[in-house]
Amino acid sequence: MRRKLIAIAALALGSPAAAQTEATRPDMAIPDCHFDRPATIIASLKEAPDIAAEFARQGLVVADVGEPFVPYDVVDGSKKLPHRQFIRAYAFADRTIAWYYHGGLGTHIHAFELRQQVDSEPGASEGPVLRMTGAQLSGPPCGATQALLDGVRGPNDW
Repeated sequence: MRRKLIAIAALALGSPAAAQTEATRPDMAIPDCHFDRPATIIASLKEAPDIAAEFARQGLVVADVGEPFVPYDVVDGSKKLPHRQFIRAYAFADRTIAWYYHGGLGTHIHAFELRQQVDSEPGASEGPVLRMTGAQLSGPPCGATQALLDGVRGPNDW
């Protein structure tokens, strides 16, 4: 919170050089979670090219873990950095739930569900691909993940 206020004050006072315009990790602790079913942890988009491809298909530009991104609404126009950063995903037997940090004035973590589906788009591969289902929640990521596993849906599902 303090960094956000400093960035906002720096812009208001005409000193964008003092404002934080990029980061390589969220400014919040990312918890370790334990769920009621086994899961494999995916720690990077490099380990999950299907998730990275689904972000791109949805038009979302998302930095990988450790890559620079814009954590707040302060933007350095010379850099084309995303406002989102992948945090982690959990691959369960029947679905994958991934998290990304979304920067801005109301920074938060999105947890969203992906499932294997047969792709019907022209030129698609013949096997199943991982696709977002539209089920998503924001908030504490461990609780949001468990809620998605339990079938809870958010107000912004599509």
